[in-house]
Amino acid sequence: MSATELRPVLTGLPPLIDERSRVLVLGSFPSKQSLAKREYYGNPQNHFWQIMGNLFTFDPVALYGARTAALLANGIAVWDVIGECSREGSGDDAIQDATANPLLSLLRDHPHVRHIAFNGGTALRTARIFVPDLFEEGSVEWQQFPSTSPRHARLKLEDKLAVWRQLRDWLQGSG
Repeated sequence: MSATELRPVLTGLPPLIDERSRVLVLGSFPSKQSLAKREYYGNPQNHFWQIMGNLFTFDPVALYGARTAALLANGIAVWDVIGECSREGSGDDAIQDATANPLLSLLRDHPHVRHIAFNGGTALRTARIFVPDLFEEGSVEWQQFPSTSPRHARLKLEDKLAVWRQLRDWLQGSG
């Protein structure tokens, strides 16, 4: 492909959310593996499922449907800031021509979501650019969490888990 040719537009995954959701985990955009599998955090090297399985006592290698059902049963929703983009490979640094998912609309439709957990710095930075109103409304508490991506390996799994435990605290405090 020449430098002047357009890369194909990639479309992300639909939100994983229901009326029980209290915490929304926001990533930047699904990896190539996740898009191919049509599964959030589809790269087995990503720590997301290990962390969630530990926090909410389910098998992190169970079938995808069982894992997502466990998240929803525990009040956890998952989506991405970016809805569409062009990208070579899976790295956030290669994302181009991005458009945001309708996050404010999702939050209006799911008013019980009171907390947003940004999975890494790219998700937070992208949200600040595309959805600045998210940070002005004041009705949703948010925090940046260490990225679960295998590309961010400077923190060990145990160290990431220690920070991600905040999700349980949020859920216990939200009634």
